[in-house]
Amino acid sequence: MRLIPAIALDRPREVATKYGQRLVIDAMARDTGEKITLWRGADDDYSRRYVIKNSPLTVGIDSKGKYSLIEDSNLTNLGQPLPETVPVRPVYDHKIEKTSDSDQSTLNPNQKREIASYIQEMAKLYGFCLTQADSLGVIGEDRRAIATTLYLSAQKKFAL
Repeated sequence: MRLIPAIALDRPREVATKYGQRLVIDAMARDTGEKITLWRGADDDYSRRYVIKNSPLTVGIDSKGKYSLIEDSNLTNLGQPLPETVPVRPVYDHKIEKTSDSDQSTLNPNQKREIASYIQEMAKLYGFCLTQADSLGVIGEDRRAIATTLYLSAQKKFAL
């Protein structure tokens, strides 16, 4: 059996045949545009509930060229209650480790001075970027956005 994607052209319609009442689903193959007619029993709850205009369908073609609708179990399971015992596994473990004051003192005084100096230089650079944005005559959020863009561009260009 070969499976092809199709799309329903409308809701199923009920017709009277010499074999009794039947449901007819008109569909179109998505890859070829060929019109497909699917015949189902009149008591087919799946077609009545889940086949609507423009809904995607999966159609099976057997060795004789007969088309049949393949029911999508994802649709039929919608709205079904979950089993009573569903194992729940946490995605990640929330462990917050407390840091002590002694952990903060792993930086020596020279490193602390370097960090403070770097932050002061970056603050001066950002201040300069704000001044340049002011010279463009922009105000408010635009001013901040332009200054930030200038700041980030300078950092990237000069590897600051």
